[in-house]
Amino acid sequence: MPAIRAAVISDDRLLREGLINILSGKGSFTVVAEHDRCTFGADLRAARPGVLLVDSRMDGTLALCAALKPQGSPAVILLAAAEDDDFGVRALDAGARGILVKSTSSAELMKAIRVVSEGEIWARRQLIAARMESEREVLVHTATGLSNKELADRLGISEGTVKAHLTSIFQKLGVRGRTELAAAYHGIIPHPIDAAPGRPLRDPA
Repeated sequence: MPAIRAAVISDDRLLREGLINILSGKGSFTVVAEHDRCTFGADLRAARPGVLLVDSRMDGTLALCAALKPQGSPAVILLAAAEDDDFGVRALDAGARGILVKSTSSAELMKAIRVVSEGEIWARRQLIAARMESEREVLVHTATGLSNKELADRLGISEGTVKAHLTSIFQKLGVRGRTELAAAYHGIIPHPIDAAPGRPLRDPA
């Protein structure tokens, strides 16, 4: 099996060097690039990484996930993330394929890279459950006509999370907006509410 090609993005030099040291010498991985800015420029594209290890503390991480999501590759794993369900849900909706908290071990890091490179999602069980429940609540309340702000206030989440959920829901159901979503929810048009499954989910536990 060919080595997994990884690139590291962080403005923290110690973090970059630490990750490179962990992965170097392991036959399963090859670090093909490193970068101190949260962008996927020509140099990183030329390196053809399959996985991007991105420092979640940098500005622009969610925008990077969203920009790469339509391509499907490279897969983004966010590192040093706080145990914050709201951020985690927004990151998964934006397109992150893995979320690793600060206490992650090197063994868990390598396992997560392998899992994500196989097309699965790596996240805490609690975060996966929170995302699914939050998305379903957004679906139900949107179908009854609540605005993004009303949804955010009612569910205690940010408007950014509401928008991310709606984007995910529209894609899963194949609808083009709130009107079609409401019609699908109420059975007026034949779009199943329990849409076709997306990528498999993997819990670190």
